[in-house]
Amino acid sequence: MSTELYMLAMAGGFILLLTLIQGTRNIFALGLVTAAGNQHHIAPWSGWNDRLNRAIRNQIEGIVIFAPILLAVELANFNNETTALGAQMFVYARVAHAIVYTLGIPWVRTTAWAVGVAGIILLASPLFG
Repeated sequence: MSTELYMLAMAGGFILLLTLIQGTRNIFALGLVTAAGNQHHIAPWSGWNDRLNRAIRNQIEGIVIFAPILLAVELANFNNETTALGAQMFVYARVAHAIVYTLGIPWVRTTAWAVGVAGIILLASPLFG
């Protein structure tokens, strides 16, 4: 398996981990019956709970951009050291981003986001060269 595909699997696994944390949080905060229901009548989340929800949505938005570019690179057999580095940068930056987003550390979050974008650009570079 290429480094790029491994990183895609890691990114997906990380989103799964975050959603498991979110689901467990829901059970503890809301109770099992409410957590298992539609949750239409719960109060809006605040603090780290809200930031966790937004971090997960942001991770999903990021992987929607990352995955097709990575698959295009993979299918075109354009893998190289630069694409592997880009994929690694994206995944590690996104892990950092989710953690600091949930903790509420704004400038570090923005820096992690920018590193992730740079990783996507490196990953995509053979497609435009």
